[in-house]
Amino acid sequence: MVVGALATPQLQTLRNLVPPLVATRYKGQAGKVGVLGGCSDYTGAPFYAAISALKLGADLSHVFCEERAAAPIKSYSPELIVHGVLREGEAPAQARERQADQVSKWFPALTALVVGPGLGRDETMQAVAALVVERAVAASLPLVIDADGLACVLRDPGLVRGSAWTVLTPNRPEFGRLQAALAPAAGAEVAADDAAELRRISLALGGAVIVQKGPHDLLSDGTSVLCNEEPGSVKRSGGQGDVLAGSIATFLGWARAAQLGGLTPPEPSPPLLAAYAGCMLTRRFSAAAFAKHRRAMTAPDLVAEIGPCFEEFSPAIETE
Repeated sequence: MVVGALATPQLQTLRNLVPPLVATRYKGQAGKVGVLGGCSDYTGAPFYAAISALKLGADLSHVFCEERAAAPIKSYSPELIVHGVLREGEAPAQARERQADQVSKWFPALTALVVGPGLGRDETMQAVAALVVERAVAASLPLVIDADGLACVLRDPGLVRGSAWTVLTPNRPEFGRLQAALAPAAGAEVAADDAAELRRISLALGGAVIVQKGPHDLLSDGTSVLCNEEPGSVKRSGGQGDVLAGSIATFLGWARAAQLGGLTPPEPSPPLLAAYAGCMLTRRFSAAAFAKHRRAMTAPDLVAEIGPCFEEFSPAIETE
């Protein structure tokens, strides 16, 4: 079990996940990220996740949201492909299946999917999200589950059990609820330290990656444990977690492509590396935004820093 931050040579491995910008590539090869979320009350969260994926370098970004959320989200940016295919308050199982169909039919056109930003707790939205997660796992689609999407896993941990390409991003209270949902077997005890306990929970989910957000992000795939010690900032603005979710999803798609191309090491695993990259860079976005705006920093300020920070991490054009 590895506990700690990635060493400098391993950071180059993260850079190797980033697809090169060359004339022979076509639109879509740098990633096509979907975001499932956005209820009638919460429209900002899915926007921040989706626009962060684009700003990081994904070619296309889709949002699958409640029909009343579609117009507001479209108005935030013409760059997003917005599908208002969800309906709150639909009780019949067949209606919920039809909504899930409207999302899962796009799976072949996606390289990763985020479930949860702005999803809300409407029973229909939660049920549709659970169906979509089940289908995404079955299709081996790289998946990030965040915010209200985590409620689906708390109700049924079996949805993601054994899915190595699924990343859960709980904050500390959400992680506590995950611990309760995956209570130790009779006679077993909670691990003595945070890293070991995180590894235990990941193992209980069959190797799904968990990012426990906090002063330092702890990450585990049930085998390795990494600690992201990037400084970040002291300001906690709404939307920062959505930026993280979109960033991780973009890197997950890149990591899957790199793995298929034989460009990734066996350990740490590609999904764990992707999650680490998303955490590290989001903290850099936050630090850069805070340096300029201090207490006035909000999520759009993080988004504005994605381009400059990512260029420093992985230049678009390598020079001799």
